[in-house]
Amino acid sequence: MAQSLLQEHLYGDLLAPTQGYHTDFAVGMTYSLGFDALMTVHLAFGMLGDMDEKEIQTPHLLLEAILKNSDKMVIFCNKGSIAVPPTIRKVYSLLEKNIFEVFNSANITANFHPKVWLIREVNNDNSKDVLMKLIVSSRNMAYSDNIDCITCMTGKVGNAQIKNIKHRPLRTFIEKVCSYSNISEEQAKKVYALAKEVERVEKFDVDKPFDDYDFFPYLFQEDFGLGQVEDYLCGTESIIVSPFIDKTLLGRINPNRKEHRALITRKEYVTADIFNSFDPKGGVFIALDDLATRGMDLHAKMYLVWMGRDQHYLYLGSANATNSAFERNGEFLLRLKFEYGNSKYYHFLKDFYEESNKDSKFVRLNEPVEKATTVIKWDNAELAMKKMMCADDLKAKITRHRDNSFSVVVTSSLKKLDNPVFIAPLQKRDMLREWKGRAVFDEMSAEELSEFYIVSSQLDDGKHHEAVIRIATEGMPNDRDTAIYKSIIKNKRDFVKFLELMLSDTPVQYLSNEILLREKGAGESEDGYEYAQIYEKMLRMSAVNPKQILQIGKMLDKLDKETIPEEFSRIYKQFSNAIKL
Repeated sequence: MAQSLLQEHLYGDLLAPTQGYHTDFAVGMTYSLGFDALMTVHLAFGMLGDMDEKEIQTPHLLLEAILKNSDKMVIFCNKGSIAVPPTIRKVYSLLEKNIFEVFNSANITANFHPKVWLIREVNNDNSKDVLMKLIVSSRNMAYSDNIDCITCMTGKVGNAQIKNIKHRPLRTFIEKVCSYSNISEEQAKKVYALAKEVERVEKFDVDKPFDDYDFFPYLFQEDFGLGQVEDYLCGTESIIVSPFIDKTLLGRINPNRKEHRALITRKEYVTADIFNSFDPKGGVFIALDDLATRGMDLHAKMYLVWMGRDQHYLYLGSANATNSAFERNGEFLLRLKFEYGNSKYYHFLKDFYEESNKDSKFVRLNEPVEKATTVIKWDNAELAMKKMMCADDLKAKITRHRDNSFSVVVTSSLKKLDNPVFIAPLQKRDMLREWKGRAVFDEMSAEELSEFYIVSSQLDDGKHHEAVIRIATEGMPNDRDTAIYKSIIKNKRDFVKFLELMLSDTPVQYLSNEILLREKGAGESEDGYEYAQIYEKMLRMSAVNPKQILQIGKMLDKLDKETIPEEFSRIYKQFSNAIKL
């Protein structure tokens, strides 16, 4: 299931490490983010294989994935675009170390919208052999069946003397994203180091029919020296693929009705002005209506542009054909240059539309759509939420009481909003309080504490919005993570199960057997367990993956002595002395 989710709903198998390599560090960027989707990424980086739905929901597996990868990943997302999960799990609070929000304080309605991964992979047998993997996509880090585009390029990291100026826009983009985020200083250092290292890649490999590439980043009002969009997206021939469109931007990149210019978009945005701006011989093509009944729609963003005899380009990434995308938001496009003679207008169009193909997902539009509009407005509930979550002085403070319960107080000088907004801790959504500049949450336990909070608002007509945000929280107790571990590993039986998972060569098979035993009502006691087997497995693991042994030590530090079998404590002490941990 994890592998199929990765392939069908996220990024294929591209996030999994290259064969013979392991993921050392990764930076991801997305507009929207789902906790479950991010957990799937953790599983991919941990190479935990193909597992079914029951296995992927196992708390021990999720905890193991986070334990292995919490230091390896940073995710940037748009502020206010973390989805509220249908089932809230304690382990989600441990993702605070990975997730950082990006927003423009000068314009809170500007969106951070790129879909990019930069992944550093290290050879298992040679630590000096380092790959840099770049993934550019139109897909968010959330489960989706929409029609998207994605590409992946890999390059070798060379010596420190290499400074590839061609990669400078990518490096600068990543560094500037950090400056607009709430990233911690510790994680920012890792991101800056990765960004700097991208200039040591002599080249990223590109597959036929392409022979070159360039990066086109956009971030709020930052200047990356790209020039005006009409300078590079307005060719003698072009095909524009974009779900969201507006008249202004299309007018800039399609200034005259040339017959070899086509638009592929969603039906509901094709106004009469837009329809008439394209020559019938080029045309407008839309996704079939029945795709929506299957949970599918067009989400890809691509621009195929012919500038001249040997200047044929494909731009792909996150930017819609709207002025907001190119003038206000944070976006990223990868430009791929076609080899001479390897691009044809009608060949590319044929990939989307063939009149004789009954399986085609697109049809030619013969007339504008009645009541179509390209105007997408924020409603009062959305704006009120955004103002509240982007307040400069929004913060939270935790107080521990004598009975070891906790109170959380969230404050801001912003007290009055145009629409009622409510807030609650992520782990206690039943505690929703209306925002009045201050919200107090009492009688919370340590494992319920988090820097993630649920914010919601509703219009008078019943339209409801909600999102998860991260708030800088003072006073987080040092034993919070320990409390979360204890809420999952509650007894010696749980400890043995988790230890087996950490030491297993085949975690999927182990989990499958555990689930089968549980369904049969067997395997409920650790009595008679052969700890000699554990010692042997730890010896083997220390040879092939010594970091995993260190993770076991970290886990022991977070658990009560009552949870750890005495026999294992004795064996681990002997083992530590033997290999000098």
